[in-house]
Amino acid sequence: MPTLREVRIRRLLSQRELAKRANVVQRTIVEAEAGRQVPHPRTMRKLAEALDVDPMEVDEFRAAIEVAVEAAAEKVAA
Repeated sequence: MPTLREVRIRRLLSQRELAKRANVVQRTIVEAEAGRQVPHPRTMRKLAEALDVDPMEVDEFRAAIEVAVEAAAEKVAA
């Protein structure tokens, strides 16, 4: 599964260009690629759309979505 950085580079985009296409601040991409911050689901969607991929195709996004789904399932089970 490719990382956000790998997908961005394959699309020949700089962090600045991706930020502009996704209408997010560049810092969001810097932090996500460095693994210091998990983007909000809405932001993941914006980035995925700007990269023309499904959010589940980006490693960091898939991991965050899986954690959120597990947490929701635990809440329901409790």
